[in-house]
Amino acid sequence: MSDTELDFDFDEAWYLQNYPDVAKGVREGNCSSGLDHYLRHGRSEGRKPSAGFDAEWYVRAYPPVLKETGSATPEALGRHYRERGCHRGYLPHPKAMRPRNAAALRSEFGGLWIDHANAQDLIAGRQQLGLIDSDEARLLTTFVEQGFVILPQAVPAELIDRAEQDVDLAYGGGMPALRFECHTLSPDHITWHPELRDYAAKALDFHWHSATVRDAIFCPAIVRFLQLIFERPVLASQSLVFYRGSGQDIHQDSAYVPYSLPLQFAASWIALENVTEGAGELEYFVESHRKLPDFVYGDAYKSVSEAGRSGSGHNVLTDEVRQHLDAIQHAARTQGLRKERFFARRGDVLIWHADLAHGGSPISSKNTRKSLVTHYCPSEVAPLYFENGETEIRQHDAINFFSSGLYNN
Repeated sequence: MSDTELDFDFDEAWYLQNYPDVAKGVREGNCSSGLDHYLRHGRSEGRKPSAGFDAEWYVRAYPPVLKETGSATPEALGRHYRERGCHRGYLPHPKAMRPRNAAALRSEFGGLWIDHANAQDLIAGRQQLGLIDSDEARLLTTFVEQGFVILPQAVPAELIDRAEQDVDLAYGGGMPALRFECHTLSPDHITWHPELRDYAAKALDFHWHSATVRDAIFCPAIVRFLQLIFERPVLASQSLVFYRGSGQDIHQDSAYVPYSLPLQFAASWIALENVTEGAGELEYFVESHRKLPDFVYGDAYKSVSEAGRSGSGHNVLTDEVRQHLDAIQHAARTQGLRKERFFARRGDVLIWHADLAHGGSPISSKNTRKSLVTHYCPSEVAPLYFENGETEIRQHDAINFFSSGLYNN
């Protein structure tokens, strides 16, 4: 059952605030959300789904509402409260308890400005002030609501041609210094091997070796959107080049790509060829970045590596990774999250949120899926590989940068 199919008014923020035991259970991963708890337990326990709603009082109390809804019907006003008003600190009725910070970030691990509960108001304000145009406001709204945006033909065809040539060169053994990851062939990083073209494999930090790939991952459309959500210069910290699909379980990058600020990053996926069905296409759960609860490793951390650094053993972490993957699937089912697949055209770009649950469909032995994935953060945020020793940061253009956790010269 999805939120749009509910036959009752449910207020997630109110429910978690009014029932601290449920909020604690969500934080600890015992249930995926307040709604999940209410459907499984709360309704039978006699708990209320919301504080109730006084439509007549609401429209009188908050003058902007009528202009924004264009309607004074209880349905329109209730929808406004759930989608916008509750994140402004508006109350559903005059005796309701006001939250301490109605516009708070969703996660205790932080985030970007687009992760604040009132992000839609922030987008509208930026547009009203002339800081962004209507197309950019639409893209930001989509990113906030769904967890990703698609930029059609964002990378010019001529640049895609040259990038694909570099990828073919690399997977043909023409870049001896390049390292690959392919668990079918080895548990460790390896140099080129002909069979890499037959399995799910990744060429690691390809951007360090190819100026053409750097031009692609820093193309104007990608950089502009990243600068809008980061509000400062961009650092490309990791890249993965695929010849076929990844075949990877649906996961959240925040567990595996650690930064000093755990949720201040984003990723791009660039199609180097048209993606056909059955070629290991990218798949993701829409809205999962804001509807899945935080999975906490080692009782305290957002990422596997941080938990390992603090002393969690390999077996414990392996168990927690499996629990996390299972929790994503469970939450997606209970919340009715929609799974989509990205049938990209050559040059299309998908940019996704750090917490969007995504993965790769099973790979094909016949079809390739040449693509380029890059993780970016604001320029002063530290990828945690910085802490392993000296890391060189190189400048791509006047204000944007790149680094690598594998190569430094």
